[in-house]
Amino acid sequence: MSNTRKAQIGKTKITRMNTGDAQKKHFGFAWGVYFWKLPNGHLFKDDDGNMLSIDSVEGDLGKMAEIRKAAAYYGQPEGEPWFYAGIKKVTDEQYEEQKARLAEGLIPSMDDIGAIAAAKKSLELYGGDVDG
Repeated sequence: MSNTRKAQIGKTKITRMNTGDAQKKHFGFAWGVYFWKLPNGHLFKDDDGNMLSIDSVEGDLGKMAEIRKAAAYYGQPEGEPWFYAGIKKVTDEQYEEQKARLAEGLIPSMDDIGAIAAAKKSLELYGGDVDG
């Protein structure tokens, strides 16, 4: 399940998506982000506060190996991959697009399964137009 995206330190923004349990029930697997957890329990980050992370599905050994290798490269070989289900890394451009969509009253991210489901349920209950 590994792809060509590399673990990175950089400006990382996280969007809350859905919980791992709900994902597993609906899709059969949980997607999210692996972070590098240091032996002291803190997540590894650079001087600017950017955390070492990589998009993945839970249990992807290839992604865990990539983040382990990147942690060693950045001088923190001690630790372990730590998975946070239901979040997604976004680029600065995607983040700005999400803020613009929110300002327009739209769902910020079309990957937000919970928001899509809630909007669908609202449309079923109340119809499409809510302008008074």
